[in-house]
Amino acid sequence: MSGSLYVFQTINTYHFADTQNALAKEFPHSRPRVEGGRLKGKQQNPLTFRVTMAVPFNPHEKNAEIQQMADRILEIASKNLNLEDYERAEMHFYQAVPEQEIIMRDVTRDIKTWINQN
Repeated sequence: MSGSLYVFQTINTYHFADTQNALAKEFPHSRPRVEGGRLKGKQQNPLTFRVTMAVPFNPHEKNAEIQQMADRILEIASKNLNLEDYERAEMHFYQAVPEQEIIMRDVTRDIKTWINQN
C-alpha cells in the first residue's frame, strides 16, 4: 500500500519538482509541497496552482511578511513552470506548534492579475 501511495505522489508532483526544490532553497525549513490542477478533478473548478509551506511564526500575525512570501512564491514558480496554465494560486501557510493545533492561513491570488502586475 505505501509503495502505491509513493508512486501516486511521485507522479502527481513530478511536474512541480523544480519549483518545490527552488522554494525549499529560498525558504529553508519550510517543507514546501507543490501541486496543481482542478480540485477534485471537476471541470467547474478553476485550474489551481497550490503551495503548502511551514512558517516559523504565526501566519496571522505577520500579514506583510505573508504577502511578500506569496509574491515570492509566484516569482519562483514563474521561473520553473508556466503559471499562465493556471487560473488561480492558493498558498497555504502553517505554523506547527508542538502539543497545539496547527495555525493555518490561506492566501489566494488570481494568476492573470498577478502576471499583469508583475
